[in-house]
Amino acid sequence: MGHCRALVVRYHRDIDSGRATAGIGAFADDAEFEAHGRVFRGRDEILGFLKAREADTGRQTVHVLANEVVTGQGDDDASVHKRVELQAMVLLHVRKPDGAYVLDRVLNTVHRFRHAGGEWRITHRTSRPLHPTA
Repeated sequence: MGHCRALVVRYHRDIDSGRATAGIGAFADDAEFEAHGRVFRGRDEILGFLKAREADTGRQTVHVLANEVVTGQGDDDASVHKRVELQAMVLLHVRKPDGAYVLDRVLNTVHRFRHAGGEWRITHRTSRPLHPTA
């Protein structure tokens, strides 16, 4: 199940490093991705969101995961997980003009994963603000 966490960390790292579109590899073809009050369905819509994010070069962020809870569901053999869910708080820090990063918001996120074709992929991602700051 560590592979699933690594996918989430990798796509956040891609966003934070200005290469948001590289994060598309973490998502299944039929994935749903919720962000900014909208739902993006399928890789094409998610890629469109990531392209827009990448084009916004003035917005520099750092995403930090906390309070992670991972659960898995298997088939008959409980040791083989076919579906995994990762719930985590994401502390989103945004760079201000003076160069300092400040906490912008805290999001409660849920990522669901499916294992198919020898790979784990995100199938569903939701996020809800827990603590918007002024």
